[in-house]
Amino acid sequence: MHRRIQRIEVFVAAWVVAISAFCFVRAVEADDSNDERQPVVLRELTDAVIHNPDMGWVLYENYPLDPDPHGSSTLLTLPDESFAGVDNVAIMFSWQDIEQQPDRYDFSKVDFAYDYWRRRGKTIQLRMSTTSLMWWANRTPAAGKGAPDYVREHLSADEKQTRDMAGVAYDVEDVAAPYYQERLAKFLRAVDAHFSDARPVTLVDLRGFGAWGEWHSGFKYSNVEERRDALKNVIDSWCKAFPRRALALSASYDPDSPKELYEGDTREFDAKYTSHYQDFLNYSAFDYALEKPNIAFRRDGSGGAVHSNERKLIEEAFNRGRGPMVAEFVDGYGQSKAGGAKWLEWKVDDALSLHPNYVCLLGWQAGDALAFVREQQTLVDRGMRRMGYRFVPTSVSYPTTLENDRDFELHAEWVNRGVGRALRDYKLMAGLIRADSATEARMIGGAIPTSRWIAKEKYATETSLKFADVAPGEYDLAIGLIDPQTSRAIELPLENGVAGGLYRVSKISIR
Repeated sequence: MHRRIQRIEVFVAAWVVAISAFCFVRAVEADDSNDERQPVVLRELTDAVIHNPDMGWVLYENYPLDPDPHGSSTLLTLPDESFAGVDNVAIMFSWQDIEQQPDRYDFSKVDFAYDYWRRRGKTIQLRMSTTSLMWWANRTPAAGKGAPDYVREHLSADEKQTRDMAGVAYDVEDVAAPYYQERLAKFLRAVDAHFSDARPVTLVDLRGFGAWGEWHSGFKYSNVEERRDALKNVIDSWCKAFPRRALALSASYDPDSPKELYEGDTREFDAKYTSHYQDFLNYSAFDYALEKPNIAFRRDGSGGAVHSNERKLIEEAFNRGRGPMVAEFVDGYGQSKAGGAKWLEWKVDDALSLHPNYVCLLGWQAGDALAFVREQQTLVDRGMRRMGYRFVPTSVSYPTTLENDRDFELHAEWVNRGVGRALRDYKLMAGLIRADSATEARMIGGAIPTSRWIAKEKYATETSLKFADVAPGEYDLAIGLIDPQTSRAIELPLENGVAGGLYRVSKISIR
């Protein structure tokens, strides 16, 4: 019995040695000459202006509520101007401009503006308000009135108010009123259905309360608890109607709130003015909005009106992964340039300090916005180089010799030079480029966590790739990123770009 056990032990030991040897051989074969792996430092183009999804300058279009050919509509006043280099257009309108009678929705004016700018290569946002847009509501004929007349007529006297700002009267409604909530929900669902995949929009403003829909100076409630409940209802209505869309909520302070909630300098963040931060969040239900994954924030007062509590709110939202953030300037270009070049530079930098993916043109729309673009190209380019995301692979390493149809690992280190973030995880692309610059092979690897990449950090990635059925020989390896949602290649600020969104790295041999 003892000898039999010994024979079994010898047999098992022999198999262990054989299996170990086989695994060692396979490991060597799969190594793909890792001893030849050398990191390659890529050449970054620091001055390059690039254009990518979910970011860039935004032009306003007021056509649905301002049909005056000499007014504020960009397409009417500048019919031959395409605003080259501006990637996004936000179309402004209110609830009343679409639904004047119950369940009868007329999107024709919005669609006209939409189609006009889509033909010119722009992505579209909805700068839609369900409350009064003030100036246009006081014109004849009225537009931008917010809630339709039929809704206001149905409300009781204590469910509607008239307010005044800078001598301009505007109507506000109790957004907690059951009938208002019922009609609002139906309207929002109609908007979501209309702008389906056939008419995509990249962002919807959550302009559901107060003056300009900017979440301030709205209906006055008897106490903060009633106010919070009403605002939470609005937030829930919008999130339920637009579950797949990014919603931008104004992060503005409310002049109706205690003054200590918006004290302090508007030039920079100062922690001593944030001692009432929780009260600031509570007053406007911002703490509730922060819990909603599809709510981002915008500040319609960049360059002169942003207080420390608002800066802290946007910073917290950004750190939670919310986005895209939006910045709009507090005044126009004609007003701002009177302050000189340094003042203009500071205003752009102030907007960029709020982590925006999108910045509305200084001047907003039409002639004033065009003057900014034409006269301040340096600032326009500066904004494009910093807003949103700007991914740079600072070094790449891979085996210099590969076998056909065999996996290899590509290692890279990345940084994000932008102040914002990508909204999705992009996928790594790799290609083999022939001597005549044609692409011999191209393949797409797995997703990498680009949506988490923020400025001032380094990110290492390891991606498994494989080229199959490639003619043996010498090639240039090229890499890139692709958006799996749109199949759009992501521009990188690198030298040696080739067709298809790829960038040459270095030589590689296929055998």
